[in-house]
Amino acid sequence: MLSNSDPCEKDPTNTFFDDLYDGFHIQRLSIFRSVCSIAEKRKPVNELLIRNY
Repeated sequence: MLSNSDPCEKDPTNTFFDDLYDGFHIQRLSIFRSVCSIAEKRKPVNELLIRNY
């Protein structure tokens, strides 16, 4: 299992991970990241969860 930020959030035509992990189980999740130094800019982002099981 691996996770990665979803490039489709910024560019819907970017299918890099969908193509690379074709045949795997790919879930798109909305998660909240609290890494941004400006609290007002913290917001949910899309994350990929990719599994081979």
